[in-house]
Formats: sequence, structure tokens, C-alpha cells
Amino acid sequence: MFLFRWRRFLLFLGDVALFYAALALALITRRFSLVPFAFFMEHVRVFSVFLPVCTGIFYVVGFYDLRRINKLVHLINTSLVSFVVNLAAASALFYAFYLQLGLTPKTHLLLTILFLHILATVWRRIWTRAVLSRLLVQKVAFLGTNPLVEEMRKDLHKNPHLGFSVVELPGLGAADYNKEGYWRPNGRCCGDLSSKIDLLVVDADDAEKDPSIEGLLLSTAVMEEIPIITHLDFYEELYEKIPPEHAAKPSWLLSNVLHQNDQFYGIFKRAIDIIGAASGLILTLPLTAAIFAAVKVSAGFEAPVFFFQKRVGHLGKRFIIWKFRTMVVGAEKAGPLYKAEAADARITKLGRVLRGTRLDEIPQLWNVLKGDMSLVGPRPEWVSEVRILERSVAHYHLRHLIKPGVTGWAQINYHATSSEAESVEKLHYDLYYVKNMSLALDLGIILRTFRRVFQKDAGMVKKTALPV
Repeated sequence: MFLFRWRRFLLFLGDVALFYAALALALITRRFSLVPFAFFMEHVRVFSVFLPVCTGIFYVVGFYDLRRINKLVHLINTSLVSFVVNLAAASALFYAFYLQLGLTPKTHLLLTILFLHILATVWRRIWTRAVLSRLLVQKVAFLGTNPLVEEMRKDLHKNPHLGFSVVELPGLGAADYNKEGYWRPNGRCCGDLSSKIDLLVVDADDAEKDPSIEGLLLSTAVMEEIPIITHLDFYEELYEKIPPEHAAKPSWLLSNVLHQNDQFYGIFKRAIDIIGAASGLILTLPLTAAIFAAVKVSAGFEAPVFFFQKRVGHLGKRFIIWKFRTMVVGAEKAGPLYKAEAADARITKLGRVLRGTRLDEIPQLWNVLKGDMSLVGPRPEWVSEVRILERSVAHYHLRHLIKPGVTGWAQINYHATSSEAESVEKLHYDLYYVKNMSLALDLGIILRTFRRVFQKDAGMVKKTALPV
């Protein structure tokens, strides 16, 4: 889809240009004079190794999140976090491969990263203002109306930084169309429609109430090459989630899930799961031993170290999930969908540390290795919770069409749930992944999971259909 990606891509291209501009500034600052072109190109060859690292970290910390960078406070905080992480990553890369690099530009590296973040922060402020200008704002008109459309209208009105301006459809006089009760291309209307509308969002069901008007507007949009998109696709692209009430329809299931049969993706995903889980278990073995010992010391040598619970997995299959115990024994007796307070007495002191750093999830790599779970997918829920949610949310079972994951699209976009309403909202994101799962999306989720580990629920920028 074209709605946001071109904006993010232009931001990325700007960052690439600014990286080399920052390098030039670093060399000039270090020498207090202009540098020979051959000297600059020699550093370009070496420093290009750091470019994917810098832009990758930009993505992880949220430097391409249009909602996050809109607010100056969020932009500055994100820039500072990115600077620290980029400096650490670039330094580690430098000391690991400095012999192969052929240069030892420690000061140049520091100055380049510093200048890059200053320029990138200014670039985003300029970009935000440019998006708000008439030059880059896309004029969106809605054909048809329903609650989702009305929510999107309000959101776009109150969040102009998203780059859309809602305009009304031009009025049609009686002479502009015929009264035939069916749709057909029947010429143009409204003068130069392309000068008034950049994008036409259509609710086909509602528009069918007056097919003659719909036909005239659609035929005009086609003739004038105005992009046309359904309101559901627009919603999905705008919020990166899917309305569950739409996914409950068999047509959505047949069109977006059941026809998918990418065997290469399935095989490759499983291979990544095995390699990733095995590597993770080996690399975290010393950490696992330390946590094992810490749990024994803090809770007593008779206390269980691991927490086992029956969860619902692929196609409703039950399996036992592994986690480090972070609560007192018997805490699950509070029941499903328990809304815990901030100072939940059930959580141990060590458990708060493990939960805050997500280290309690390490044993789930064993579930991935066994094939019960994947590295990426909807989080597996407790059997008792699923029984409740499947009775109250008829389409909740759709999230079980794929393997559950250690991390997932809902986990990086929404907070932990403790009610039916929150579970429905989380389902929006799970269904987005069910429809759009791919290796590229999996990689993006894994990268953004690192940010989510250190991100508090209260600090998340919500992507609801309500004002941010």
C-alpha cells in the first residue's frame, strides 16, 4: 500500500544522505579545513559499513514512527536513545573489525554519529512541517459512511501530521447522472475531480444505497486516475490492524488466509525458529543458570523455578508453556482476565525484575524448539481465558490459524490485556499479522521487540481510531 510507506521511505533516503553529510562534517571538524575528495571517499568506503547499523537502530527505536516523531518531546527522547544505542553498536562493530576496516577513525566515528543525530532530528522537524504543508498533504474523500469511517474522519482531523486532509465529495445535481438502479461507468462529473481529491476511500456496502451516484463518482475517479481504496484497507494501513468484526465474515477468511499456501515461507520460518531457539538457549545458558540460582535463593530451595501452564496453540492444540516463575505459588487461582494493580502482591521482588526485562520468557525458546510455538506469532493465551473470549468474541479463534509466538505484532503495538475489551483490541493486531505475515514483517517485529522490552505500557504511542 502507498499511504505511509513513501513517507517513511523518503525519511530513510534523507537519513542516508545525512549520514554522509555527517561524515563530511566530522572530517572537516577534525581537520579544521576542507578535506581532499579522495580522503573523503576513502572514509565513505569504510563508514558505509555503519550505515545499515544506524538506520536499523533508527527503525528499532521508532525514528520512522510518524506518530512518535510528531511531538518534539518524543522526537528528542527518541534521538537521545538512538544516539546512545548507535554509539555503543558502532563502537562494538569498530573494535570487532577494526583490522579489516583499514582505518582507525575513533574520533571520526563519534563525531559522525553525533552530527547524524543532530541532522536527523532537525530533518524530522522539517519533514513534519513539510507534511503539514499543502504540497504533501493528500486530500481524502470518503464515499459511504459507517462507524469506522467516522472514527477515521475524526482521527485525521485531529492528527494532521499523518498527512491527510479530509475533504467532502462534490455535490451532484440531478442533471449530472441518470437514475438507473445499477452501477456502470457512465462518464465524468464534478468538473476536474482530481484537483479536489487525491484519494477516494469507499465503503462499497453503504455506497450501494445510491448506485447511480457511486457509478458516476467511481468512473470519474478511474478516468482521472484517482487512487481508490476500500475503507477497510484504508483502516488497516492507517492503524496497522484489522477490525475483528470484518474478519469474522467468511469472505475475509477465504480471501486473506485460507488461500495462502506459501510453502517456502513456512519452511524458512521453521528453520529460523529452530536456529534462533537453539542459539538462544545456548547463548543464554549462563544467564539461565544465574536466574535459576537467584530464584532458589530468593524463594527457597523447595520453591519451583519454572512456571508451567496449559495454553492454546495452533488450530486450538493445547500445550504446556515454560516460563521462569515470577509470582508466588498459586497466583493463577485469581482466575483469567485478572486486572492486577500496579503493586501486585502476587509478584515477587525478583519476579518484577524478570518481568521488566522479559527474562522470564527465556524458557519459551524450548517451546519454539519443540514446535509448539514460533519466534513470531500471536501470544498463546491461557486455556481458561480462551474459553471466556471465544464465547464473547465469536471470531477470537481466528488467531489460532497460525502458531503462537514468543513475540508478535500485538505485543509490540499494544499493552498486556486484563479484560475482554482489551483482548478484542489486541485481536485487531493479531489478525493483521495473520493476514500479512511474511519474512520481512517477522524481521521487523523481532527488531522492534528490542525496543518493546524497555518500553513501559504507559509510554506507548497508541494507534487507535481515536485522537492520539
